[in-house]
Amino acid sequence: FRSTEAWKVDCRDCRTLVGCPIRAKTSGMGTEFIQTIQALAPSATVVAVVLTWLQLIQVRKQARTTFEDRLTEQYRRIMEDIPTDIWLGSELKILGDGQQARCRDAIYRYIDLSNEEAFLYSKKRVTKDAWIEWRKGIKTNMKLPAFAEVWAQVKEKSPASFDELRETCGMTSN
Repeated sequence: FRSTEAWKVDCRDCRTLVGCPIRAKTSGMGTEFIQTIQALAPSATVVAVVLTWLQLIQVRKQARTTFEDRLTEQYRRIMEDIPTDIWLGSELKILGDGQQARCRDAIYRYIDLSNEEAFLYSKKRVTKDAWIEWRKGIKTNMKLPAFAEVWAQVKEKSPASFDELRETCGMTSN
C-alpha cells in the first residue's frame, strides 16, 4: 500500500488513478454539482427563452415607435411649406402664385403621406393609438378650405388613387 502522501503526489499528475483517497473525497462533490446543473438546465432554458421573447417584444415596440416617429417628422417637414394663413382657414387664392404652388404641392404631399399612413395602419404597421391621432388630424386638416380644394382636384384628376385614405377616413364624398 502507498501512503496518503504518495497518492497526493501521484494525483496531481494522473487523473486515472483508481482508489485514490483524495480523489474519492472530491469526486462526490463533482458528481453532485453536475447533477444539480443537469436538474436546473431545463428551468434555465425556459427562463432564457422567456427573457428572449420579452426582449423581442420590446425591440419590436421600439422599432414601431421609431417608424412612427419618422412619419411624424415627415409630416412636420411637409407642414413647414404651408403658410400660417392656410392653417387659420384661408383659401389658396390669398397667396401669391409662387407661394400658392409651393403650398398646393405641400398639401398634395400631405395627402400622399396621409394615404401611406392609412395603408400602413391597414397592414398593422402602426399602432392603433398613433392611427387614431393621425386620423383625427387628417379629418381636421382636410376640412380647411385650401386642403379641401386640393383634395377635390386630386379626386377629380386621380379618381383611382388614394384608396386607403378614402376608405379608412371615409373621404369618398368630400
